[in-house]
Amino acid sequence: MHTSIISMKRMILGLVFLISGMGTIIAQDSIPAEPEITQKPLAKAAFESGICMDNITVALPSAHTLEFVLQHRFGTIQQHWSDLFGIWGASNIRLGLNFTITKNLLVGLGTSKNNRLQDLQVKYVFAHQRKGGFPLTIAYYFDLTLNATSSENNKFGADYKYIDRLAYYNEFLFARRFCNMFSAQLGISYTHFNKADHRVDTATTIVTNDALALTLLARLKVSPQSSVVLSYEQPIMLNYDPAFIVRDGKNWMEIPSKKAPYPNISLGWEVSTSTHAFHVYLSAAQGILPSEVVMHNNNNPFNGYILIGFNLTRLWSF
Repeated sequence: MHTSIISMKRMILGLVFLISGMGTIIAQDSIPAEPEITQKPLAKAAFESGICMDNITVALPSAHTLEFVLQHRFGTIQQHWSDLFGIWGASNIRLGLNFTITKNLLVGLGTSKNNRLQDLQVKYVFAHQRKGGFPLTIAYYFDLTLNATSSENNKFGADYKYIDRLAYYNEFLFARRFCNMFSAQLGISYTHFNKADHRVDTATTIVTNDALALTLLARLKVSPQSSVVLSYEQPIMLNYDPAFIVRDGKNWMEIPSKKAPYPNISLGWEVSTSTHAFHVYLSAAQGILPSEVVMHNNNNPFNGYILIGFNLTRLWSF
C-alpha cells in the first residue's frame, strides 16, 4: 500500500513538471521574434577606377588585388606643329603599384620623372553608398612624396636638411552615383611642403608651404564601357594676404598681384573593363601627383596652356 502511494506521488509530480515545461515552451513561442537588422545593398560604384585623369577617386579594387598604374603627360600644345602639339615636347611620366589589403584599404608606391618624385599613398573608404540608404561614398587619401633630385641643384637652399624633401597631401573624398549615367565627387584637400623652392622669384610668385584645394569631378556614362569625364581643381593658398591695396603710413599704394598656382581643368574620355581602365584627356597641369598639381601648376588653362595626358591601369586578383 505504501509503495503504491509513493508511485502515485511520483506520477503526479511528473505530470506537474511536464505541464509546466509545456507552458514555458508555449509562452516562449508566443513572444514575437525581433526583426533582423540588415544593411541595404550597396549602390553601384560611382567610378570605375581609383584614378580619373588628374584626380583620385573613392573607387577601390576588390580585396587582395594588385594594380599597375601608368600615367603620362605630354608637353603643352603652345608650340603647335613644331613639337606636334606637345607630343615631342618635354613629358612627365609616373609608374605605380597599388595593393588592396582589405575591401576598404589600399596602399601604393610610385615613381615620377619630374623632380624624381617617390611617393607612398594610402586610401581608406569609411562609408559606402547604399540603395535607399546612406547617400554617399566617403574616403580619405594620403600621399607622402620624397623629392629625390640631386642636392647639387641647390633647390632647398643653404640650410638644407633631408626632411626638406618631403611633401604631404591629405584629401577627403565625397562621391555619389546619382543615376545609372551620372556620378560626381567633391574633394577637399590640404597640401604641405616642408620647404618651398627657394629659387622662385618671390617678387612675382607666391612662395608658401601650404595650400587648400577644392576639386569637383563629374562622370557621364555614354555606353557600357565609355564615359565622358570633367574635373575642376581650385588651389587656395594659405599664409598669404591676397589684397592688392595696402596702407603705407598715410598713403594707399597698389601692389602688383603675385602669381599663384593656376586652377586645373581636365576634360577626357574613359574606357573601362573589369581589369583595365584607360583615360585620354586634355588638362592644364603637367604634374601628376596631387601635391604637385595643387602647388606647382604654372599653366593657365584660360590662356590655352593645355596638354594631352593619358592613364592606364591593370588589375590582377590574388
